[in-house]
Amino acid sequence: MPKTKWWVGLAVSLSIAALAGCGSSGEDSGPAVTSPAAEASQDGAPNTADIPDVVAEVNGETITKDDFVPLYETQYQQMMMQAQQGGQPVDEEGLKKQTAENLVSTKLLSQEADKRGIEASDDDVSTALDETAQASQMSKDDFLAAMADQGMDEKKVHEELRTQLKIEDLIADEFGEFEVTDEEIGAAYQRAKDQQEQMASQSGQEAQVPSLDEMRPQLEEQVKGEKSTEATQKFAGELRDKGDVTINL
Repeated sequence: MPKTKWWVGLAVSLSIAALAGCGSSGEDSGPAVTSPAAEASQDGAPNTADIPDVVAEVNGETITKDDFVPLYETQYQQMMMQAQQGGQPVDEEGLKKQTAENLVSTKLLSQEADKRGIEASDDDVSTALDETAQASQMSKDDFLAAMADQGMDEKKVHEELRTQLKIEDLIADEFGEFEVTDEEIGAAYQRAKDQQEQMASQSGQEAQVPSLDEMRPQLEEQVKGEKSTEATQKFAGELRDKGDVTINL
């Protein structure tokens, strides 16, 4: 069982991104954007009163409001921060549809993993939880507490991590090992170098960019991750074309 490194739209993955970016559960997200399209409650959370109890049906299985809301609220908080920087309101309707599509893709991939008998052990899930908390720069207990603040108790976090691990093994079963060429590593290095130099220029400093050899292991993992994500999205689309999906938003 591989370590969990790349995410494909799971609720826990997006909550992790918010935690890593904010260093908190996201409650300190600043003032809401004052726009009808971004109307939010006083605590910065979006209005979810109109979300149906069954958000989607995927091959006879349901995605419920309880599944949807934690992911949507976390995404909304991230979009709110971007909106404050860019001066654009949050497109709540578009975000709802995107969130539902992410959950549908995850359900389709999980169902396919179950068909193939792919499972994740309790030890795998425990290891993934430790790594995820560490990546979020939190202790395991603090991470679980922050996730609970976002509506995901420990059982739900374990369920989401188990699903993610199953999907990772599904993609490995379908596509095998992703190969990375020297040309791809070189292109990734150039992008990283350009970004560092641009940031340094904006701050009036000189860019300190490690050599390609120093960054090679990190760049190789990055390119593999990009290929894995692309393959996962493509495979989810193929499963959807063959499946029976209804979204009720």
